[in-house]
Amino acid sequence: MEELKPTIGNAEIPEAKTEIVKPEESFPIDKNLQESETRAHNTEIAQRKIVDEQQIENVRKNLGIENRNEQIQSFISELPNKEGHIDFSQLQRAGHGGTHDVFIYPQNPKFVIKLNRDALEKALSVGQVNLPLDIRQMANQYVEGENSKNEQLYEHFGQNHCLREKAIVQKISIEKDGVPQDIEGVISIQEASDIFKDPNKKDFSAGYAEQDLELGKSKEIYDRMNKALLGKKEFDEKDFLEFNDKLKSIFELVDSDKEFANCMREFLLRFKNYFEASGRFIDLVGQENVLFHQEDGKWTFKLGSVVKGENKEVMEEAMGTLDENPEKINEDQQMISQLMNQLALIRLLNATGLKVGIGKIVDLELTDKQLENLDKIKFRN
Repeated sequence: MEELKPTIGNAEIPEAKTEIVKPEESFPIDKNLQESETRAHNTEIAQRKIVDEQQIENVRKNLGIENRNEQIQSFISELPNKEGHIDFSQLQRAGHGGTHDVFIYPQNPKFVIKLNRDALEKALSVGQVNLPLDIRQMANQYVEGENSKNEQLYEHFGQNHCLREKAIVQKISIEKDGVPQDIEGVISIQEASDIFKDPNKKDFSAGYAEQDLELGKSKEIYDRMNKALLGKKEFDEKDFLEFNDKLKSIFELVDSDKEFANCMREFLLRFKNYFEASGRFIDLVGQENVLFHQEDGKWTFKLGSVVKGENKEVMEEAMGTLDENPEKINEDQQMISQLMNQLALIRLLNATGLKVGIGKIVDLELTDKQLENLDKIKFRN
């Protein structure tokens, strides 16, 4: 039978056609906007976590829970002593850093004992058990300064992210040329950790691009990296990784592991708050001072002895000299070292901040003249 189609009068009514329109075809989605909103959301989550953890720490502190200073003092009382002096002959040397020799007490490996070499030499040169009043005052001021800096570090990065350390002036017994010497010296007691033995840990630190033996062949890449991370050019992570090969695995994790990326954002935001409050950098050039690792399957980070002399004031002085008289920097090896440290630190922080989508961490924009003057600095002897 012939199909009858509806009509109006003699006119045939056309069939209605249903067309499914995809949302993105009707309202095009700006992928850049989506990514920007995602980054902003992740940054907000990291900032909220920082605030929440700080509130928890404040409550625990007010309740007197986990008083680490008391734990450190208890540990000191356990150490072997000889007539009131900590007997270093019964401690085990575990290594040394740039400024300290490190010892452990095998019966209690929860802490390490760090002996300041410069302070030790000064104490030994005095040639008496007790430090003279003026030197003792200097030692006390040094200790108070170090502990104050550390407390500010813990406040901004969180107790659970730091290996707590306390400096003290202490009576010690130590051998010099095979002869026991009873003196007053400066020591630091620091929490020990098994993190350093973790084969999957990630060391967040940078090297000195200026001392790269291949710098001459990669000069164009070096210049582009500096213009992006220290100036205002567009950032290309390949340029940065050319001089920081060890960061490749960290950058890859940022891309592949959302939780790791959020952990990195938290660390960088904590650093930014710390830098704005203190004006100080942390040591990200020394190896394994900041480690990312997993606890119970989740990424976190831990800071060791990271408080150093690099600060915003030193940075601004170096950059000013770089602009006005770069040759003056070449006359001072300490200034060269400071500038090299600052460049490495800022590039690392800014590159990683751009990588995780929160922008540059250290607000620094060198002029074209300053960037060009870097070529005049004799970073390598």
